[in-house]
Amino acid sequence: MVTIHLNGKDYQVNENSDEPLMRQLTSQGAQIVGACGGAGICMTCAFKVIEGEFTEKTDTEEMMDLPENQRLACQCKPKTDGEIELIY
Repeated sequence: MVTIHLNGKDYQVNENSDEPLMRQLTSQGAQIVGACGGAGICMTCAFKVIEGEFTEKTDTEEMMDLPENQRLACQCKPKTDGEIELIY
């Protein structure tokens, strides 16, 4: 388990889970919008990495041409404890 700090709260998520970060966080009550249902096309779940490591960017994220420190919560999984800041 790793800890993700978001909006002043700590969430315990499983770095070995098949579930993306967004599903793991929202199942614990985190408020993250995913207008496209996790397809990675709406960017409403985009976040800035303040601290921590995440899985490699998916092809979907690469096509979005996100800055290096930004990810989509519906597309990635954490590898270490971290802190994130939602963009939208």
